[in-house]
Amino acid sequence: MKKIFVMILLLPLFSCNDWLNVESEKSVTYLNYFKSEQDLESTLIAMFGYEKRVCGDVISRTFDYTGLRCDDLAERNGYRELDKNSFFNMQRQENWALQYNAIYLTNMLEENRFRFENISEERADYWIAQANFIKAYMYFDLARNWGDVPLAPGTESISEVPKSSVDTILREAIRCAEIALILPTHDKLTDANGNSVSSKQYASLGTVHTLLANIYAWMGGLYGKEEYWKKAEEHASLVIDNKVGSYALEETIGEMRDKALGVGRNSDETIFSIAINSRDEDRYWNNFFECRYSGLLLLAWPYTGVTVEDFDYAYVPKITVETVENIYSDPADTRKAVYWKDLGEVTFPSIDWVYDPELDDYVEEEVEIISQYAFLNKWDKVINSTNPTIIEGGESSLLAMDGDRVVWRLADLILLRAECRTRLKMATAVEDLDRVRERAGLEKYSGSTDSEILRKEIFYERERELFGEGQRYFDIVRNGYYREEYPYADMYGESYFLSYKYAALTDEDVKNGALYLPVARKSMEENTSVKQNTYWLWHQN
Repeated sequence: MKKIFVMILLLPLFSCNDWLNVESEKSVTYLNYFKSEQDLESTLIAMFGYEKRVCGDVISRTFDYTGLRCDDLAERNGYRELDKNSFFNMQRQENWALQYNAIYLTNMLEENRFRFENISEERADYWIAQANFIKAYMYFDLARNWGDVPLAPGTESISEVPKSSVDTILREAIRCAEIALILPTHDKLTDANGNSVSSKQYASLGTVHTLLANIYAWMGGLYGKEEYWKKAEEHASLVIDNKVGSYALEETIGEMRDKALGVGRNSDETIFSIAINSRDEDRYWNNFFECRYSGLLLLAWPYTGVTVEDFDYAYVPKITVETVENIYSDPADTRKAVYWKDLGEVTFPSIDWVYDPELDDYVEEEVEIISQYAFLNKWDKVINSTNPTIIEGGESSLLAMDGDRVVWRLADLILLRAECRTRLKMATAVEDLDRVRERAGLEKYSGSTDSEILRKEIFYERERELFGEGQRYFDIVRNGYYREEYPYADMYGESYFLSYKYAALTDEDVKNGALYLPVARKSMEENTSVKQNTYWLWHQN
């Protein structure tokens, strides 16, 4: 019970948005809360704080990095090599506290609905639905990252709870998402004061169907059952066909970058995003870079302090021009120019020894060397420090790239539906693929329509379209591609979707949890009924 008092008292401190000003009341207690819609929205805003940390924290998450396509992850290479020290690093190891805190608040709202006063049944349903979307998303996130996890008990329970099966967790996610299906379309969302909601961090009917499409597609990948692919295709179609809201691809990749991923924050392509703005982020004393997308690890020239000349020797993540050219092999692909800055044309000065016949000797001559590396430009609007103390310290003043953290956008969902339709052997899968290809300046797909070949092509298209946005590891796992070789050699020789360590996994390794995160020590200390999964138990020190 004490935990409930503390959480409600601190609700205003968890605010992560600028849609509601919450006044702290010293007299707030468990018994005199829930007297207005504002109280319910305050609880939702506290949940938004946890949601933000899960979906759009200042440091990307383990599997976002693991799946990042590049030639060198530098100090994070261990993730791709299933290195136990990387996964058990106490400074970086993920635990599931944030997810369960958000789930706890949903349970608290539902259990205390009888205390709501001055709130209509319709509006009470609305706020419970908003909370259940977050709860559903958190269970989905837990299932994808850890597999078997505990099913949270009621808020007053003090019993330790063992793990439930991943199937149980995913079905709970579906149950919670279906509660949220009463939500209106995005254009009809309102806050506690009756004002229209513009932020797409608030869930709408389209957001819920997108979540259900993702859950069912994940279950299809886990269990290989056609019924799940059908469900995923049906939910995705409701969103794509504008039956549960109005969504549209931006006309060009450049417009998508600026309006969806960038400073515009007003794109019809965005389905679900986490609000990141100057009102919420007090960056004045920050001296670190916010890596809210895994792709931002590759951000370098001209945005950071590492010069092109020194880049070859810097211990930072790198991707070569050759690798980018292999990803975007079609010269007509506009994403190559928009996502990458002056690809293959970035030079730096160097000194070469040139033979001078008049002197009959070699002399120094300044030449321009073309860098072998590619430089990311998918996020291109910088936020620099304005604090003179930080700037005088000589450190990079770059703090962030401006824009919200987009979790799902329409191009992602269209390609997910294409994958589902390929699994179901539907001819319309190619139409979905072509819709994204044509926006990127490519011709319609003319390759084989064999189900497995087409599915692989859709995977490649997702890799091209969603580069660095954090989906790739889960795409690999859902498709079962973690053992497959990549069809070219990188700077270190043979390259795989992940690495040779993943390629060497046995079916037993996968069954025992090799594709999931190990349970953090903190999580097991707080709930001693929880045990480490078998694969990581065998590899634990």
